[in-house]
Parts: sequence; structure tokens; C-alpha cells
Amino acid sequence: MTRGSGNLRWPIHAVIVVAAWSCLCASISARADEAVVGQVENSHPTVGSKLDGRSRSLADGVDVHRNEQLWTGAGGRLQVALSDGGTVAVGENARLTLDDFVLPKDGAGRLLIRSITGAFRFIGGAIDKSAAGAVKIVTPAATMTVRGTDFFAGPIDGAYGVFVFHGRVEVATAGGSVSLTDGEGTSVTRSDAPPGAVKRWPADKIARAEKLVGF
Repeated sequence: MTRGSGNLRWPIHAVIVVAAWSCLCASISARADEAVVGQVENSHPTVGSKLDGRSRSLADGVDVHRNEQLWTGAGGRLQVALSDGGTVAVGENARLTLDDFVLPKDGAGRLLIRSITGAFRFIGGAIDKSAAGAVKIVTPAATMTVRGTDFFAGPIDGAYGVFVFHGRVEVATAGGSVSLTDGEGTSVTRSDAPPGAVKRWPADKIARAEKLVGF
């Protein structure tokens, strides 16, 4: 049995195969679009990433994907504009992965970041504002749950420091947790010990933290 018009005649099985292939391509394209979570907004060599097991270099304007492992070398800087309006910037010798990224639609979104090494600054977007606990950042030193937030985290003054420019961050370790708000910081010395006392950081320490992730 064939279908056709004029001299062009297609076997029915060919029509089915073409239709199935078109649906598959559309599905793959949709998944690829969903996997893009932002773009490189600013970078300073050396920076790169690993995506699906393949290494690649990064430059301004390049798409960043869910589960892409971002890295910077000595002196490197990388700033990513997330598609929900948020921003994450990392300093030198850093390793960071956007493990999960779901934009808010009818309810809360979801963002999970894993920072393995180095310093970073996170400024929340629509996901951060969608619900309490929608954004979590996991590091070897502590887990941070953030809300409406602009904050710094990373090695500083011989410890792992967390400082909140604006918003609220809960810093939790296996030994306990503290809650920080505007102008407050804490230091973590061990992942099995409670975070240090909540303190207001002096201006010079804030400036040094900003320099660690700034361009």
C-alpha cells in the first residue's frame, strides 16, 4: 500500500518512520533547550567545563547547561547569568556544578548547586524568590539554604567563610547550623563542627571577599 500525489509515492512504513523520527528530533531538541540554564556573562582565563564527559573551553556568551562542571584555573574568574535572572560568580581554582535547575511556573522552582572548591558569590533570581528552601548550595564544608539572597562563600582567613550582603542564609554542618542576614557572616572550620558565631564582618574583610570573586 502506498500514499502519494503525482509521481511521488511513499510506502506507508516510510511515512511512519519519518513521522517517528520527526517526533524524536523534536523531543531531543526540547530536552536540549531545557538543559540550558544560563550563559557565560564574563570570564577571565583560564576557565572551562566538562559536559557529558567532554571537556570544553568557555567564553563570554556560551550557553551553560544543567550538570555541567564549571572550573577556573589560577587567576581565573567566571560569571554566569542564570536564565531565572540570578547570577553566580566564581573565583580562581574553583569547581562548581549546577546540579538541578527548574524554573518556577505554577509553584516553586528548584536550584541545587554543588561547589567543590574555591570561592563564589550567588545572587538569587526567580527561583530564589519562589519559595523558602527552593535554592540549596552544597559544599564540602557546609550546606546553605538561601532566600532572596546575595551572598559570598569560600576560603578566607584560614576558614570557610559565609557572608550575606542581602537576604537570609542558613548555614548547616553535621555539627549544627546558624542563620545569617544582611551584613552577617560566619566561619566553618570543620564539616563535623558547628559553624562559628554569627558576626558582622568588618569592611576590609568584605572587600577581600568581593575581590576573591570580582573581575
